Amino acid sequence: MVGIVDQALPQGEKDNLKISSYKDALVDFIKRTDTPMTIGVQGEWGSGKTSLLNQIWADLESSNKDDDSVDDFKQIWINSWEHSLLCSPEECLMKIINEIISELLDSDTDKKRSDKIKNGVNNIMKGALRIGSSLAVGSAGVQAVDEIFSEGSNSIKELREQLKNLVAEIKTLDTNRFGKIIIYVDDLDRIEPKDAVSILELLKNIFNIQDCVFVLAIDYEVVVKGLIGKFGEPTPENDWEFRAFFDKIIQLPFSMPMGNYDIANYVKDLLDQINFYSGKEDLDLELIQKLVTKSIGGNPRSIKRLINSLALIKILNDKEDGDVTDGSLKDVDEAMIMFAMVCLQIAFPEIYQLFANNPNYEKWNEDLAYKETQGIEESDKNWKKNFEQAIKNENFNDPWEQCLFRVCYPNPRRRAKAGDISEFINILGEEFKDSKKDVVELIESALVKTAVCSVSSKENPNSRPPKGSYKPHYVTGYDAWLKNKIEKENYDKRFPDFPSEACENTIKTYIKILKAEPYNALDFDSSLKKKIQEYESDYVLKYSGAIAVYYKGTKIGCISGIVKNKESYVYVETHAIPEYKCLPLKLTKSKIEFRHMRIPHSLDEQTRKISGNGSVTNLKKTEFPASSISLSEEVIRFLIDKSAEAINDPEIAKQVITEKKAKQYIENFKTKRSDSKEYSEAVNFLKTYFDPSNKIDIDL
Repeated sequence: MVGIVDQALPQGEKDNLKISSYKDALVDFIKRTDTPMTIGVQGEWGSGKTSLLNQIWADLESSNKDDDSVDDFKQIWINSWEHSLLCSPEECLMKIINEIISELLDSDTDKKRSDKIKNGVNNIMKGALRIGSSLAVGSAGVQAVDEIFSEGSNSIKELREQLKNLVAEIKTLDTNRFGKIIIYVDDLDRIEPKDAVSILELLKNIFNIQDCVFVLAIDYEVVVKGLIGKFGEPTPENDWEFRAFFDKIIQLPFSMPMGNYDIANYVKDLLDQINFYSGKEDLDLELIQKLVTKSIGGNPRSIKRLINSLALIKILNDKEDGDVTDGSLKDVDEAMIMFAMVCLQIAFPEIYQLFANNPNYEKWNEDLAYKETQGIEESDKNWKKNFEQAIKNENFNDPWEQCLFRVCYPNPRRRAKAGDISEFINILGEEFKDSKKDVVELIESALVKTAVCSVSSKENPNSRPPKGSYKPHYVTGYDAWLKNKIEKENYDKRFPDFPSEACENTIKTYIKILKAEPYNALDFDSSLKKKIQEYESDYVLKYSGAIAVYYKGTKIGCISGIVKNKESYVYVETHAIPEYKCLPLKLTKSKIEFRHMRIPHSLDEQTRKISGNGSVTNLKKTEFPASSISLSEEVIRFLIDKSAEAINDPEIAKQVITEKKAKQYIENFKTKRSDSKEYSEAVNFLKTYFDPSNKIDIDL
C-alpha cells in the first residue's frame, strides 16, 4: 500500500494508538450516568476525536446486540459540518434539529404512531425553517431567528415540550426498543466558531431532556473564538466568562489523551504499511517516539501527512536507484535521518529551510542568525533578559543552539518550541554519532531527497547546496583566514572593528608560539592534497572557521575570534588532560574557565531517560572577552604540551575519557539493573564528571 488516507478510524477497527482504556471508561460512564448529560470531547483538529466517537458507538451497538429483544441505546450521529454546507448558519441549526427529531421518531416501531407524532412536531419545525430559509443573512434575518430560538419564545418552549413528551411517550410503549438516547455531534470545529457556539446553545436549550446523552466533539479553543464577539478578546480578567459558558453547556469535559498515545508503534505500523524500511525489526521505537514528540507531536493527522510524504520520497528514491519493484530503504541510519528531516519539515518548515541552507548545524553561529533575522529579535524590550536566561539552560549553551534561539525568537510559536527544537537536533547528534556515515552527510543526503515535499514561500524551495558544501573550507595562513572569516561571516558590515586589537594579538601569539621551537608547526595547504600525517612536523595548523592545531594527526585544540553581545571574544579549545582527571580547567590567575563541549543532563532514574549526550569528551572549550582577559604564553604552552602528552604517551592516552567511554556509561545507565555495580558507576560518573561545577583549579 502507498499512502495513508486521512480518515477517522472506522467503527470496530483496531486501536493502534492504545487508548482503549479511555474509550472503555467513557462507554461505562455513558451506560451508568444519570440524564440529561452532555459530554464534551476536546482535542485539536486531527487529534482523533471522530475515531474515539466511532469506537464508543461500536461498543454501545455491540451492547444492543447482546439481547435481540431489547436495544438499550438509540444512537444518532450528526455531522454538523455536512449540514453547514451551502446554507446559512440559521438553516444549518434547523437542519440539525430536524435530523435529530426524525431519528428520534424512528425509534418507535409503530410507524402509525410515529407518523402521527412526527406531523405534530414538524409543524413547528416547518415554520421555523421557512422563516430561516426566506430571510437574508442581514440584521433583520438574525433578529427573526433569534426570536424563534430565544429562551422566551413560545416556539422553542413548545418544541422542547413536544420532544420531552415524545421521549417519555416512546419509553412507555411496548413497541419501544430503546432506553437511553445517545446523540453524537461531530465536526463542530470545522464550522465557523461563532456558528459552532450557536449550535451548542441551541442543542442545550432544546434537548436538555431526560434519557438523552449528548457527545460533542469540539475543542475548548473553538468555543473561546466563537465567544469573542460576546465577551471580547480573552484576558485573565474575563477568562471566567468563557469558562462559565463552557461549563454551562458541558457537564463532563474529556480531553483527547494525546500525551499517552502509543506513537512509536502507531508510526511503525504505518511505516510497515508503506514498506518504508526493509529491516522493520531494527527500527528504534524509542527514537521514533522522541523525534515525533519533539516535532509534530501526537496528532494522528500530522502523522499521516508524515507517512504520506515518506511514501512519495521512497518511491522517488526507488526510481532514482532503478528499483521498479517498490523496494524499501535498506540503511537504517539513512531511513531514520530521512524520517527526522520530514518530521522537522512538517513541524517547523523554517528550521528545515535553515538546515537546507546550512546542513552542518554545529557551525551555526551568531552571524548566521543575523542573516536569518537581521537582528530583529534584539528590538524586543525583553530580549536581553530572555536571552540571558535561555543560555543558562543546557538547550542553549552552545553557539549553534544560541543561533537557533535567535532564529526562533521573532516568531512566538517557534519561540515557545525552541527548547523542543534544540532537543530534537541534539537527538540527531547523539543517536547517529556512531554511524558509519557522518551525521551531517546523512542530513545533507536526506535534505536533497525530502525537498520535494517542502512547503516554502521562498524562491526555489527545492534548491539545495551542492553535495559536500557544508564541509570546512580551508585556506593557508593567518591573513587568508582572517579575510575569509570577515567576508564569510559579514563582519565587515556588522562589526567593522572585528577583530579587536586585543583579540587579534591573542590569536597571533598562539600561532607564533606554535610555529617556533619546539613545536615548529606548519600551515596546512589544501592545494597540496597531502594528509596531515605526511607533513614534516608533528604539529600542523589548519585554517577554517577556527585555527585548529593537530598533533600527529589528532586535533588537540583551536583558537578563533567571535562576537558576543557586540564585543570581540577569543574562543579556545583544548584537549582533555588525564593528569587533571580530564575535567575542565579553571585557570585562577588568568580567570579563564573551560567547560565540556557537550554534556548529558536531566537524568531520570525512574524512567532511565536522559537528555543531552557526552560526545566530544576529548575536548574542552572556553570563550572570554579579549579586552579584559589575556591568554599568556605560559598558558598557551601549558595547554599545548599537556594536550600533546595525552596523545603521545600510550599509558596517559589510556586515561583519556573518550566519547566511547562516556557512551558506555550512558548505555549502562539506560540498561543495567539498578542494584548493579555498572549502574551505580554510571550514575556517579554522569552526575559527577559532567557537573558544571566540577572543575580543576590550576594556578596559571
